[in-house]
Amino acid sequence: MTAVQSGTVATVQDGGTAPVPEVGRTILEGIRGKVFSDRYALKNERGEPIEHTPEEMWARVARGIAAVEATPEKQQYWEGRFYEVLSDFKFVPGGRILAGAGTGHKVTYYNCYVIPSPEDSRGGILDNLKVMTEIMARGGGVGINLSSLRPRGSYIKTVNGTASGPCSWAELYSVATGDVIQQGGSRRGALMLMINDSHPDVEEFINVKRDLKRINHANLSVCVSDPFMAAV
Repeated sequence: MTAVQSGTVATVQDGGTAPVPEVGRTILEGIRGKVFSDRYALKNERGEPIEHTPEEMWARVARGIAAVEATPEKQQYWEGRFYEVLSDFKFVPGGRILAGAGTGHKVTYYNCYVIPSPEDSRGGILDNLKVMTEIMARGGGVGINLSSLRPRGSYIKTVNGTASGPCSWAELYSVATGDVIQQGGSRRGALMLMINDSHPDVEEFINVKRDLKRINHANLSVCVSDPFMAAV
């Protein structure tokens, strides 16, 4: 895993504006090269990389971030400044910024989101799923606490039936994450599902992954309370 870099030249424009570097070539090899190509390089509609070096990525990101400035002069100035700090990996933004800035796509610059717990109803759960899928489709990872859902076997008066419990609905979120959503043609969505230590279904939640057919596309975490820690 090596990086080979050719020379990079920087000049200072009149008026004290930022250096504007000539694009060099850093060749990433091995695992570094594969991660760059798979996760961060801009691709065409066939999924083929358009960018082949970090310099091309840095130029795109710098241009995309600077585009919010009010005038072409300010855009040019800040594009140079941003490129300067990005080059040689001196400053590394979040992965979604590297993947999305300057692409023209409607994607997120945030890696992670925690969205509100779903309302304890079929409609509320599906509304939550809609929000989750929209975030993931645009590149964000999602965390959801399912403690708002009633325990398995609880009576539901409106339909004279019983609740399937949060672990059952967790499977739906997991399937959507792993089998439906693909981000930028290169990776699946990232999902963390949580439940409070006081929830009646916490033991089922802890053990659910022993069944290899259930919840294969989510990380599971128990939210541990202060009373629990005091008790142990």
